[in-house]
Amino acid sequence: MALRGFGSFLPMAAFAVALGTAPMASAQTSAITGETFTAGTTGALARLCGANAQEAVYAAAVHFCHGVMVGTGQTSDAMHKRQGTRPGFCLPSPSPTLDQVAASFVAWSAANPQFDGLRASDGLLRFAAAQYPCTGRAARR
Repeated sequence: MALRGFGSFLPMAAFAVALGTAPMASAQTSAITGETFTAGTTGALARLCGANAQEAVYAAAVHFCHGVMVGTGQTSDAMHKRQGTRPGFCLPSPSPTLDQVAASFVAWSAANPQFDGLRASDGLLRFAAAQYPCTGRAARR
């Protein structure tokens, strides 16, 4: 299931825009701008999740990435529980850190550029299903 209403993250994006939207030098493929925060696509989210510490908007980018990941995961979990359906992904125990999940998502996105234009939550859920399939009793949400 996909998260509806990605616009709920716009207040956070507005904060990021207030930090500055001028293109910054980047070792990555493109500079992070205010548009990167508001695009709502898998590719843009991967860019934010892959920000490096030398970028002026690094903290905002990483926090935005983590917020979208947690929000998407919690929404997916709640929807599956409410509908009584099997979850689309299961985190291992112990759970990976947000930084580990973000790094894996960035690598998955780079290997799957055909999903860059998908809504960010849809891309995250595709990634999570591939990275954390539900197998065995030990898997948990």
